[in-house]
Amino acid sequence: MTDQPGSWGRLVARFHGEVPAGALEAYRRAGGEVYQLLDELEQRRANRELAGKDSWSSSPSAQAALLCGWNAFSLQLLGDQLLQSDYDADPRTTGFVPPVTSHQALAFYGQVPGWLGRARQALASESFQLDVAVPSPLPPWVAAEPCPRPHLAAMRGALAQLRQHADAAEADFHVDLGTDERKRAHDRIHEVLAEAQSAASYADRLWAPEVPRGIHEEIERHAKRAVEAYYLLGQLYAMPAVALQRPEPTGMPGGSAGPPPGQPGFDPWVLTDPATREQWKRDRSAQQAIGTLWANDDDPRRTLSLQGEVDAAVARGDIAYALDRSGRPVGHYFCCPWSPIYEVRRPVVIGGRHLRQMQQFTLDVSAEDVPRGGRFRREVLVGNFNPTNEVDYCIPGRD
Repeated sequence: MTDQPGSWGRLVARFHGEVPAGALEAYRRAGGEVYQLLDELEQRRANRELAGKDSWSSSPSAQAALLCGWNAFSLQLLGDQLLQSDYDADPRTTGFVPPVTSHQALAFYGQVPGWLGRARQALASESFQLDVAVPSPLPPWVAAEPCPRPHLAAMRGALAQLRQHADAAEADFHVDLGTDERKRAHDRIHEVLAEAQSAASYADRLWAPEVPRGIHEEIERHAKRAVEAYYLLGQLYAMPAVALQRPEPTGMPGGSAGPPPGQPGFDPWVLTDPATREQWKRDRSAQQAIGTLWANDDDPRRTLSLQGEVDAAVARGDIAYALDRSGRPVGHYFCCPWSPIYEVRRPVVIGGRHLRQMQQFTLDVSAEDVPRGGRFRREVLVGNFNPTNEVDYCIPGRD
């Protein structure tokens, strides 16, 4: 259990603009299962080696378990290292972190349950089929200028462990190179290995307790490249056939989600989560909120087109309604029009925004800023969404 800061520590944290780390602490506590899973999977890999099998001859479900387990471990490790490195840098503010650290750690932690759940399913069922395009990229880095020094320490600490486990996997990676496909996959995997080792080693050689800002940025660049490469490498060791796959984002026009206001067939609830749509229809405040939303929309065809892109992506299987670890829907955004929370299964472009596998998003459509001279908002909102009892009708001019 993390020691909480005293009144002086809280004052220092507030002075530095730091935010409570309660959610991060919860993710860290839950991570014990991830490390147990990694031990189990590495033992299974060793047993496979003793049985004379290689990565190609393992069952699809066994490969999926290793891949998903590696991703869950890597992301949990990165989140844990970010949190601990910040605490180590200033123990007075333990329990608080800078906003950029919170955002980055949540980006890592937020994807852990999805990968962990899939790994467990793959271990439990020989017929398990992975529903996410792989290899999957690391969640995006949160922009920070300059990169906080504890972040560099976290990446270096994570790299040491990623490298250790990747080396163990490489030692067991004996592939029958009987086909051209396997030879090409083998070559690609070793290219990624060389990139990971080179970037990590160069970042280490540049490291010193105190370095000029330019060198600091150079260390950051190489460390990030190494982390990304090791994240990919572990997936390729687990499922070598995907070494030849490079999923490209789709983004075909989806058409409109329906006719605009004033035309026959217009549905003002088309943006609302289908699972709770009838509930909102019976809510008088929600009726007012939806009516006000469309009355203030300066380009409803564009809004309906954005929803059409989402609907088309669902139909293609590029995205799906986000589920929690228990398989229940995450639900909808708290603000009118209460759009569903989606999870990306394959790389896709929606509303001009490139979305990566396992990212969660919703549509943020709002007229709240219009009375103050602001613009009508219609955009893709990416984040880590958690259940809440908060409801916002987002009616302009109403607090």
